[in-house]
Amino acid sequence: MRVPSARVVLFNAAAVLVAVAAVVAVVRSYLVSSAATPCSARYLTSMTFPLERNGVMLTATDIQARASGGDATLTDSLEIVRLEGAPVPVMRVNLPKGGMSFAWQPRSMRGQAAVCLGYRLQLPADFDFGLGGDLPGLAGQADHEGDRFLVQPTWAQGGALTATSRTTLGGKADTQVLDGDGSAIPRGRWVSVEQEIVLNAPDQRNGLLRVWLDGRLALEQADLAFRATADVGVAGVAADVRRNDTASARSEPDARVLLSPFEVRWR
Repeated sequence: MRVPSARVVLFNAAAVLVAVAAVVAVVRSYLVSSAATPCSARYLTSMTFPLERNGVMLTATDIQARASGGDATLTDSLEIVRLEGAPVPVMRVNLPKGGMSFAWQPRSMRGQAAVCLGYRLQLPADFDFGLGGDLPGLAGQADHEGDRFLVQPTWAQGGALTATSRTTLGGKADTQVLDGDGSAIPRGRWVSVEQEIVLNAPDQRNGLLRVWLDGRLALEQADLAFRATADVGVAGVAADVRRNDTASARSEPDARVLLSPFEVRWR
């Protein structure tokens, strides 16, 4: 039997290395492109929070009556308006009057383990980010009272995009502030915000959170624990828009934030 020469062996080894590198590159490219693709392109079932009924715009009173756990100040701080050229009405939130806080919990989405939330946001051109604040995010809980979570995009001092994860697992409350890539939330124009959440396997830290600004991945965390048991699922949208401090509110008595209707997607 003829023994392969050293040159042949080296050539074959090199060919194997090239093939392995090509496979790794393809897999890595797939994973990176999947992560970089906004969740709205990957979740097909969708539902939109309506701001009008039969062509008639809703009021803050209507939303407060329909929402789960609507804030008592909602009627003072929220207006539904139709902007010139806009195809649908939008929400206008008055921050100095307390901001906005209510829950939207579509029954058909309840219990999902992977959900995408999208909306468009416009901050005033001279908006003072102050000490930070909250934006609409996703919340979940078990069917019974107990474990729950709330995950929201937030802005930090100076306007950098961050996120806050608040969980109660086994009666123990925990809050994590998650940093993004340093991107600041633009002011004075409409910005697309998308949040993807994939719940962890019970008792494992493999939960996923991603946030996109204008279609660009700005925050990703893949080692989160949102639940300890499988009966905890996404319940709906926590429609919060508020500041962390009152000093900025006093310095900007006319600060109003615009929000498009929320859209939730799941698989």
